[in-house]
Amino acid sequence: MNWRNYFVGERARALYLIAAAIAVSGLFKIAAFAREAFIATRFGLSSVTDAYFAIQQFPLALATYAFGAFTLAFVPAYVRSRKEEGTVSWMPGLLLWGSILGVLLTAAMAAARQLLVAGLHIRGSADVNSTVLILSACFAPIIATGLWAAICTARGHNLWAMSMTGFPYLLMTIALLAVYAAHQLNNLSLPLSMTLGFVSVGIYSAVRVLFSQPWGKPELAIWRNSGFRSFLKQLAASSAENVGYTANQFLILYFLSMGGAGIISGNTCAMRIAMLAFTLLGMPLQQLIQAKLATASELDRPLVFRRWMVRIAALLVPGAILLLTLRYPIVRLVYMHGKFQETALEIVVSLMPAWVIYVVVMSLNGALARYLFILGRGTVYVRVQLAAYVIANLIRVAVAGRMDTVWILWASVLAEGISFAVNLRFCLGATYQQEAPEPAVELA
Repeated sequence: MNWRNYFVGERARALYLIAAAIAVSGLFKIAAFAREAFIATRFGLSSVTDAYFAIQQFPLALATYAFGAFTLAFVPAYVRSRKEEGTVSWMPGLLLWGSILGVLLTAAMAAARQLLVAGLHIRGSADVNSTVLILSACFAPIIATGLWAAICTARGHNLWAMSMTGFPYLLMTIALLAVYAAHQLNNLSLPLSMTLGFVSVGIYSAVRVLFSQPWGKPELAIWRNSGFRSFLKQLAASSAENVGYTANQFLILYFLSMGGAGIISGNTCAMRIAMLAFTLLGMPLQQLIQAKLATASELDRPLVFRRWMVRIAALLVPGAILLLTLRYPIVRLVYMHGKFQETALEIVVSLMPAWVIYVVVMSLNGALARYLFILGRGTVYVRVQLAAYVIANLIRVAVAGRMDTVWILWASVLAEGISFAVNLRFCLGATYQQEAPEPAVELA
């Protein structure tokens, strides 16, 4: 047996890359998870934590877009512009207009804070209003961070791209623990530490974008650039799906808020455990498959897609089974401290199975999305996903107030499981179509 084959070659390099991605992602995900566990043990499940976890979803929705849907469309456009022009002339303008958009979102969230609080069934107070104002400062930094992370992905610097999307959460955790160590912990420590994390990394990212290449004369009227218009077409498709996803997430919050105080916080605790277990694998692997597909030749892409889909599934499914089996001891170990009581334990454990399975489906669907966008068929994925979100919320309307709260989550599992089957069938069809041999040409 040639043991050298286990340490060199394409398969070994793939394993090394997966291990490095998991290690880098794991550092930041564990930090974010530690932060949420710390909040649960120090504040319990209450109206205070409900307010923070609900309101933070607005900047986090933009982060999901910037680190996901935006990157889907940006990577192919960036690679194409560099290949054809040697530079990306519309980048300074994109950073400028993105920053302006961030400022406008900050102003809009601050102005609408009373409506946001009332719409999410949150009891208003001075701390809640201040929380909205503090968190509203995250938007522009998130846009800058997403832009630099997307550039790193397009250049094949996968580990650095993962680091940029993870550093804010690490800094949030450090800041919160520092406040606690200084005996200054209060309700506003939560939004202040989160904003500090995003602002710090956002400033660094903006500087890196500005110095990422020689710009020449800045091109601010970027809508006139043909490369940027091509990017916008793909962005419109990926944005439509993201808008549907974001609306779906806020509708989940809305329906959960009807369950009473502590339900939103319990949902966050259950979600964090599921997300930690699978974003250690799912998100890094999604970024890796996108980078691999972007740099692979058209003939090699079908094979690359199939190999990485098998790898993702082989890692996710056993992890899901293990997490479902050990959910009680895991929740006790992580949360049963301080103000976290037995009733809170039961809330979290009851919501975990739906979240675990949902994250598996979401991770696999994300990998399919990257393949379809690389093929230039992202609109197929978008249409299927939007239909799934509509179906999920029709189910929620039907079960709200009639069945247990957990069915608010199972509605997404069912609808997006169907969308995964449809997307996979289309991907395999596109794969076989690409791999079909060209007809032989008879010589006269």
